[in-house]
Amino acid sequence: MFKALEVKTMNPCCLSDSQLSTLKREVQFLEEQLQADLKNEKCDKTAELSLVASSEVLDRAEAVNVMAGQQTVSSHIKQLEEEILECKSALHRIEDGRYGGCENCGEEIELNRLMANPVAVLCVGCQSRYELYRAGGKAASF
Repeated sequence: MFKALEVKTMNPCCLSDSQLSTLKREVQFLEEQLQADLKNEKCDKTAELSLVASSEVLDRAEAVNVMAGQQTVSSHIKQLEEEILECKSALHRIEDGRYGGCENCGEEIELNRLMANPVAVLCVGCQSRYELYRAGGKAASF
């Protein structure tokens, strides 16, 4: 069974200062984008709620559509907030020297993986095992 995010002693990260600086800028840029997206989503939700409040719902189908739209927006807001927290966590790991180490096995996360996903906390192997575990032990079909 996969032990989700069991923190082990990590190997020292082998990222150069230049690589770490580049990845830090990537995380900061990602966080800024997410913050802007979150602000826009919240403004859109407020505007939509105002519009709904000022109009009269004509039938049940319309009410269901409005509620479904609000749930979708709320879900997207929650997702953005979680992604912002992942960025903040990555920045803390950079500052305290833990960035680049897998939080499950302690091995170094591959540079290519960090370049593709600078907030990654698991190496490719542990991420694959985690996804397989979450899928109930079955390989995902694409």
